[in-house]
Amino acid sequence: MPATESTTHPHRARLLAYALLIIAVASWGASWTAARAVRQEVPPFTLVFWRWAIAGVILFPFALRHARADLPAAAKHWKWLAFFGVSGMAAFPMLGYLGLRYTTAINVSLLNASLPLFMIPLAWLIRRDTVRARQLAGLPLSLAGSLVIVSAGDPAAIAALSLNPGDLLALAAVALWALYTVLLDRRPRMHPLSFTFFSIVAAIAFSAPFYAYDILSGNTIVINTHTVSAIGFLAVFSSVVAYLCWHHAVPIVGPNAASFFQPLMPVFGTLSAVLVIDEQIHLYHLAGLVLVLAGLILTSRR
Repeated sequence: MPATESTTHPHRARLLAYALLIIAVASWGASWTAARAVRQEVPPFTLVFWRWAIAGVILFPFALRHARADLPAAAKHWKWLAFFGVSGMAAFPMLGYLGLRYTTAINVSLLNASLPLFMIPLAWLIRRDTVRARQLAGLPLSLAGSLVIVSAGDPAAIAALSLNPGDLLALAAVALWALYTVLLDRRPRMHPLSFTFFSIVAAIAFSAPFYAYDILSGNTIVINTHTVSAIGFLAVFSSVVAYLCWHHAVPIVGPNAASFFQPLMPVFGTLSAVLVIDEQIHLYHLAGLVLVLAGLILTSRR
């Protein structure tokens, strides 16, 4: 029954990829709540550094054997590894965490749902990936949802371009994440554990000077159960688990299809923000979410 196997296995692979994308998006949705909860106790640069330092320690024993075998490839393609580590692992959360000082975890998770707005044009420019007319029709809905969120439902704010600085930082982080995901097909040929570990090393190296700046500026971390739990969650679920899931799934379904799962992030982000840090849901949040999800339905249908 070779024919059956050949048609079944790709289907199973896509189903697994979809499940992994949901796990990744759920982890990242909750991560904004964890970061927001400790924003007064852990400076943004310090949070990024320790998140990846702990993630590297956790992943090291699992990746060691593969990393040794892939050292020649890492040395040859170190520029790409540096790019992925800096852009998607260090700079992306840095912008997001800085944004959380001026906006809410719900806003940041909702704004991350606008990823297709950045992903689809970049995927076309870089990879010549195309989308159907129905998918393009969904983009204005997602854009409208993002505008509703950043303007707090006030049309006058849109007309005056009165945007929260934190929202702008979050959107910049989303644009950077789109570039990271589109270029994942350029990653060096090596084991996924090796690729993730070497990228983490690059993220640690990039964030270390910023962490030193926090220390020299007197922005020290407050160590307690609250902060340790938040950093632990970010290191385990939002770093190791989520990135391994994303790295496995994106090459299977493609960056455009992966971006269509991003609007699920507000579901998990909003739920965790309400349950953990008692943020309030406003009508404009729900209106923006409805528009974003409507865009998702249109863009994800074949």
